[in-house]
Amino acid sequence: MQFSLPKNSSISIHPIKSFTDNYIWIIKKKKDAVIVDPGDSKPVLDLLQNENLNLRAILITHKHADHIGGINNLIKAYPNVKIFGSKNNFNFNYKIVGNNSLVNIEDLGISFRVIETPGHTLDHIVFADQDHLFCGDTLFGCGCGKLFEGTHQQMLNSLKTISTLPSRIKVYCAHEYTKKNIEFALTIERDNQHLISRKFNLLNEEITLPSTLDEELKTNPFLRSKNLDQFTERRKRKDSF
Repeated sequence: MQFSLPKNSSISIHPIKSFTDNYIWIIKKKKDAVIVDPGDSKPVLDLLQNENLNLRAILITHKHADHIGGINNLIKAYPNVKIFGSKNNFNFNYKIVGNNSLVNIEDLGISFRVIETPGHTLDHIVFADQDHLFCGDTLFGCGCGKLFEGTHQQMLNSLKTISTLPSRIKVYCAHEYTKKNIEFALTIERDNQHLISRKFNLLNEEITLPSTLDEELKTNPFLRSKNLDQFTERRKRKDSF
């Protein structure tokens, strides 16, 4: 399926660190904000209050606690916040979205296309516009998510779908795993010059994201898998790396 991606202008995107290696992404437009995967409310509330921002919407990629754990506290502070996610038994009100849905935050002029990416979990979705991809735990810098519910075939299909998006798109993952993932990738393609350069360029970087889809296509061993058998072997080997 080819996805028609909306264009968002006048937005800025920044990471909010949480737990040991999570990123909660904040999308700002003037004094309004959209939050992606708020597993912890405290760093989000601190930032919103320090910068006098109004939380208008929350985007959920999947049901794991480190992605939704802060939502109920955020609702208490911002009772009119709009929440979007795939079908789950969440204990808060939200709008259910699925493959090819368009999330519209009308009064902000911000919208994202929803793409279903089962593999890490069966409910996993990502949010994309022409320039930004919020991919949760499906795609990581030089890696991909572990399979907690889905099959290797489902994850490979999800990664293939992501691979069809514009190569310039910036990739906003939910965890800071890139450097360790590069070390694993180098056990597979030790002579990949793009991979070697990526390692060198990130040596002194604390925050390695966002990357771009083009960079992932050149360095990510899971996106570069030629077939299901190769992908399965790599994913199983990475699980014990």
